[in-house]
Amino acid sequence: MNVNVGLFGHIDHGKTELAKQLTEIVSTSALDKPKESKIRGITIDLGFSSFKLGKYNITLVDAPGHAELIKTAISAGNIIDAAILVVDAKEGPKPQTGEHLIVLDLLNIPTIVAINKIDIANKEEIERTKNLMEAILKSTKNLKNSKIVFVSAKTGEGIERLKEELKRLLDSLYIKRDVEGFFKMPIDHAFKIKGIGTVVTGTIHKGTVRVGDNLTILPINYDVKVKSIQCFKKNVDEAKAGDRVGMALIGVEPENIFRGCILASKNNELVLTDKFIGKIKVVDLFKYNLTPKMKVHLNINLLTVTAKIIPFTYYKDNAIVLNEIKSKDEAYCIFKLDKKIVLEKRDRLLILRLDLPPNTLRIAGFGEVVDFKDLELKKLVIKEGKIIKRKNKFVIEGLASSKASAEKLIGEKIYIPEKNIYGKIIETFGTKGSLIAEFNGKVEHGDKVVLEKLKKWG
Repeated sequence: MNVNVGLFGHIDHGKTELAKQLTEIVSTSALDKPKESKIRGITIDLGFSSFKLGKYNITLVDAPGHAELIKTAISAGNIIDAAILVVDAKEGPKPQTGEHLIVLDLLNIPTIVAINKIDIANKEEIERTKNLMEAILKSTKNLKNSKIVFVSAKTGEGIERLKEELKRLLDSLYIKRDVEGFFKMPIDHAFKIKGIGTVVTGTIHKGTVRVGDNLTILPINYDVKVKSIQCFKKNVDEAKAGDRVGMALIGVEPENIFRGCILASKNNELVLTDKFIGKIKVVDLFKYNLTPKMKVHLNINLLTVTAKIIPFTYYKDNAIVLNEIKSKDEAYCIFKLDKKIVLEKRDRLLILRLDLPPNTLRIAGFGEVVDFKDLELKKLVIKEGKIIKRKNKFVIEGLASSKASAEKLIGEKIYIPEKNIYGKIIETFGTKGSLIAEFNGKVEHGDKVVLEKLKKWG
C-alpha cells in the first residue's frame, strides 16, 4: 500500500537529516536538492523521497520549518496520511514546532514525535524536551496519545525503533481512498526530461489514472494524454488515489504549468472561481478576531492565496453578516479571492494571518468548501423600545425618534422576548415617534419591545 508520511518541525531540528536516514529512493526536490535550498541552507519547498516498510511503500514529504514558509508546510498537511514531528532534544520545542503540531491536530493526522539529536544532548535536556512535548500533546484534541521516540539522525541511533513505531501506527489506521471518483491530482512540479518530454509530479487526491488516458490540466485548459506513469521509480500501467506519481504527458510544455494547476479527468466536478462559501471553525488558541472584509491567506490544494473574508450566519433563511468571529466560533464565510483558482466542494482549507509576527500563532481557522452560489448578504438591525401606558392606551416608545421615521415602521413585526408575545405595528401615535401595535397576548406598562429589521449589507 502506498502511504504518505510528512516530516514536520522547526528549522534546523533535523528533518532533512532524518529523511536521509530513512530514504531509499530520492524523488522530487528531496533532501534540499533545489538550488535555492542549497544557497539558503533551509528546505524551501516540499521535498519527496521514499522507502519501503513492511507492506507499505512510504513517500516522505519533507515540509519546511522556517517561519516564512509555514504556508508551504501547511500544503504538506493536505496530502499525507501520517506525520513525524521532529524536535531538537537540546533546544526543545520552538514556535514552528507549535504551528506544525496545530496543523496536524486540526487535520487529525496521526503523528509520532521524534526527539532528535540525542547524540549531542545530555540526559537532563532530553528529559526536559520529553516532558515539554508530553505536556503539549496533552493539550491537543486528536494527538494526546502520540508516541515519542528518541533518535539521532546523524548516527542512526533509534531509527529502527522509529520505523517500528511508524509501522505500528500505519497498521492501526483505516486509510480509505476515493478510487471511484473522477481523477484529480494537484501538480507540484513540472519539468522536461530528455527523451521523455514533459513530466509532472503529484500525489493523487482521488480517482484512477491509466497509461493512454486523455486528461485535462486546469485552469490552463490543456488537453493532454498520459504517455507513461512511474511510482517509486518503477513504470506502472495505472495509479490510484494516495499514490505519489510522476507522469509523462503529451500535449503541454512544462513552462505553461504552475503551482495551482490540477490534472483531472474530463468528467471532473472542479470549478474555476474567485469566490466561494466555506464552513469554518476558528482555532481555540487564536488570539485575534476575524471581521468582515479582513484580508487573510487561504491554504487550499497546495496553494496559498490572499482573500477577503466575510463571516455570516443563516437566520430565518437569510444570510446575516457577523460583526466578528473569534476563538472557538463556528461560522459560514464568503471568501473573495484575489485571483481565480480551481476548487471543488469539500476541499479542505486553512485560514492564515501571515501578517502577524512569526512568534504569534498565525493559523486562524480551518474548514471546507461548501458552495459556490451567490448570496445576498444582509445585516440584522435590532431596536429596543418600551411599552408605555398613556391616555388609557398602550403605546411603544424608543423605536422611532420622529413621526416621519415612525411611519416607516408601520407593518413591521415586533415581539416581547420575556413573554414570548408577538405583535405588528399598525399606526403612529402623537407627533414624537410613538407607535401603536396589535399583540397576540396581554402587555403591560414597562414591557421591553424588540424590532428586528433586515437591511442589505455592503
